[in-house]
Amino acid sequence: MPPQPKHQEDSAEDVIMAVDDEVTAKAKNDKSPEVPLVRLDLKNITYAPITRSATSTSNKNAESSRTTILSNITTSISPYQLSAWMGASGSGKTSLLSVAANLYDDPNDITSGEMIINDDAGIVPKRLVGVVWQDDLLLSNLTVEETIYFSARLKTGCHVPDEQVRQNVQNVMEELGLLHVRNSLIGSSTSGQRGISGGERKRVAVASELVVRPSLLLLDEPTSGLDATTAWSLIVTLRDLARQGGLAIAVVIHQPRTEIFNMFDHLLLLNHGHMVYDGPPKQLRNYLESIPSVTPLPPETGIADWLMDTIKADDDATRDDNGNDDTISTLASHWCQHQKVLTQNDNSHQQQQQQQSTVTFDASSKLSITGDRPRLSRRLSTLKELQKSPKYVSPFRMQLRLLTQRTVKQMRGERLTRTTVLLTFAYTFFSALFWWRLPDNTAYVFQRNSLLFFMLIAQSNGIVTSSISVFQRERTLLRRERSKKLYGVLPFFIAKTLSDMTNNVLLPCLYGAISYYACGFRPAFEHFAKFVLVFYLTMSAAQSMGLFLSVLIPSMSIALILAPPITLFFMIMGGFYIPLQNMNPAVRWLSWLSFAQYGYSAMLVNEFGGRDIPCAHEVGDDQVSVSIGETGQCPLPGDEVLASLGVEGVSTSYWFGVLVLLLLQIAFRVASYGVLRRTNK
Repeated sequence: MPPQPKHQEDSAEDVIMAVDDEVTAKAKNDKSPEVPLVRLDLKNITYAPITRSATSTSNKNAESSRTTILSNITTSISPYQLSAWMGASGSGKTSLLSVAANLYDDPNDITSGEMIINDDAGIVPKRLVGVVWQDDLLLSNLTVEETIYFSARLKTGCHVPDEQVRQNVQNVMEELGLLHVRNSLIGSSTSGQRGISGGERKRVAVASELVVRPSLLLLDEPTSGLDATTAWSLIVTLRDLARQGGLAIAVVIHQPRTEIFNMFDHLLLLNHGHMVYDGPPKQLRNYLESIPSVTPLPPETGIADWLMDTIKADDDATRDDNGNDDTISTLASHWCQHQKVLTQNDNSHQQQQQQQSTVTFDASSKLSITGDRPRLSRRLSTLKELQKSPKYVSPFRMQLRLLTQRTVKQMRGERLTRTTVLLTFAYTFFSALFWWRLPDNTAYVFQRNSLLFFMLIAQSNGIVTSSISVFQRERTLLRRERSKKLYGVLPFFIAKTLSDMTNNVLLPCLYGAISYYACGFRPAFEHFAKFVLVFYLTMSAAQSMGLFLSVLIPSMSIALILAPPITLFFMIMGGFYIPLQNMNPAVRWLSWLSFAQYGYSAMLVNEFGGRDIPCAHEVGDDQVSVSIGETGQCPLPGDEVLASLGVEGVSTSYWFGVLVLLLLQIAFRVASYGVLRRTNK
């Protein structure tokens, strides 16, 4: 068992001397810059988000109602202190963390109360807040060191050399015991990709926040999934960071062991969204045992276990007495009465609060006992001063470079997988098998047309479907990292689309290039180059449409259901199944929005435009004939083929098709960025 910190049992004077010596010794080796001190006070916060029940969901006329998750919560997170928020499951701990970090969805969800930052009303600038959620969103194909490095580099300005950033990464991996897995991939349990263990994943998530010391650090169940020794070591690290670096740290924790419980400087105890206790952990036992209905702490029982048993017993008693789960519990009522007594006896209780104040350390580790407002030798910045710093630490160019590098590393093994390569060569083999070296005469005009359209529809379908997942998988990650002001939406969007464009379109273009010569299209290099260009642009336009659907439709399952019929609709509008001139006038205008029409028309112009198609020769006793052009016309002008397919007017220009495909790409991508920006402000 790890030794219990000695200062937990010492007097205030001993604490001053012991920690002062410890901090003085470590400060000599600590070259990291001082973080701005942030004290967050929550005053009578009531959090009531809009929810809908199962009955209201089935009733279209039913109105959504607000459900009170937190009721009149008053607490604080101070510099140089490690605070703990405890309570049973469903007590509102994680919701309070979201409120403190300003990560709730609707400002109207806070129905009453206010947040005070360094004695100024407002919210903490998000760049000063670090949040570690219980469910991590680590990228599976990055190594442990890469994950921490990208987080550190995005949070560090250009003035800090890369060598120092990498040294910080090295130090935090050493602190959290991650050096032995530094080159291991994170992995993913959902995709079956093996990686680091669950406890190591949790420590990587914590390291990604600690690598650049935030002023306010909030952690949701950081010890879950960790063994007892590792959990203790993590809490010791957090305590040392608070006392030595001036961080204000709050930990949401369910049922810690006694050694961990004794390391906390401040404790908030919740039950069903109501306060049960808020103050020094050492005084919690005396306070609860003073309540007649509470059973004293049994011998050889951990205090955290006793707390949960006490809350459970109080809930059962309240439910039996009132028959209503929504009734405020006895413990919460007692705390409300306790607070009222303190308020009524203001003068006497100010002295009592001074005697019961928590141990608070300033930058020189000197104890200052002044009740709720401990004096610090380092001046607390005003909220306006905290808000003066730039919105993003890293400039746009660095954001784009780092996000592009991270995206490329994450795509290792995702796009150019063995299955994708085999599928591409299967398409190439069967295309060559069915359309091998088509004779260039009037008997094979239809086969050439069908092959051109098959190449489009076969590859476009796959590209649209695969593009659907581009933003879906990282939508939540984007929202979380954006909430920390790590980067803007534009560099993220450019990095994702550029990297996905190269990998997602490369193999289809390889298929098109091989099939072009294998199936006997016009052999001149000029026409081959034009074919590759328009084929690539068509695939890119299909990909852009897939990206737009990915951003527009939040649900991936719904997007995957809608993508095939939408793609099929655009293909029907392409002019192969129904010639453009034969389409119903009511829907003919929609063909102008179809990327398939411009790609197919440009490829037809490239193949048949400006030349005569030789006549078909007799085969045995049968004369092969076609119904295109005037009867007996031979050789057949290629323009007649184009006209028979409805390619006329400006569509007979190859470069017109190229231009529109470019414009469609731009339109889809600009629309995608607009929707992504609007949903991730």
